[in-house]
Amino acid sequence: MAKRIVITGASSAIGQAIARRLAGPESRALLHGLRNVAACQPLLEDWGGGAEIRAADLGDRDQLAAFCAELRQMDVDILVNAAACNIPDLLPNQNAADIDAMIDVNIRALAALCGAVLPRMMVRRRGVIVNLSSVAATRGNRGQAVYTGTKGFAESFTRALAAEYGGRGIRVNAVAPGAIDSGKLKELLSYAADEVHASTVTKGLGTPDDVAAAVAFLCSDDARFINGKILAVDGGFRQGV
Repeated sequence: MAKRIVITGASSAIGQAIARRLAGPESRALLHGLRNVAACQPLLEDWGGGAEIRAADLGDRDQLAAFCAELRQMDVDILVNAAACNIPDLLPNQNAADIDAMIDVNIRALAALCGAVLPRMMVRRRGVIVNLSSVAATRGNRGQAVYTGTKGFAESFTRALAAEYGGRGIRVNAVAPGAIDSGKLKELLSYAADEVHASTVTKGLGTPDDVAAAVAFLCSDDARFINGKILAVDGGFRQGV
C-alpha cells in the first residue's frame, strides 16, 4: 500500500539521510526545508518523482500555520519531525530572540505539526509519528540549557501522545541521537573533540545514516508493538559534553 510521508528538516544531514532511507517506489513524500532547501533537490531522484519540496520557516507562526493547513488536508501515514533549532551558548549570553527561536521550532511547531496530522490518522485508525529528540534531553550539555529543555519536552510530549492515541492505531516514538557527525556537533569538535569522543562507550561518532536506520525501523511494521518509546542512537553515551 502506498504511504504518504512527511519529513520536516529534510534539508539537514540527518533529514536527508532519513528521506533517502524511507524512499520507496510506491510511497509519496513531502520534504520540508528552510535555509538549505536546495539540499532536498537530489532527494527527488531517490523518490523517483514521488516527492515534493516545501520551504517554510517553522519558527514563523504564519508560515507554520500555512504548512499545517496543508497537512490537515492530507492523509499522512508517517510524520517524521526532524526540524530543530539549536543556538548554543551560556544562558546569560542568550537573548530573547534566540530563546524564542528554539522554543518556537522545537516545541510550538512540534505540537502544531502533530496536531495537524492526528485527526485524519484517528479516522483511518493508523499512523506513525517519529520525533527527533537528543541525548541532551536526559543528560544536559553545557551551553545548551534551553535546547536541552526543549528536547525534554519532545520526549515527554512523545510519551503523552502515545498514551492518548495508541488505542486509535497510532504509534508515536522518538529517536534521540547522541554524538552524530553533523550539524552543531562539527562546531563542538573544533574545540572539544577529545571530550566528545570520550562521551561514548564506542569512542567514536555516529553518522546520519545511523539515525536514519533507527527512524526507518520505528516507521516500519517491524515496530508495530513499540509505542511511546525513546530510542537512543548514541554509541553508549555515558557522560555530559
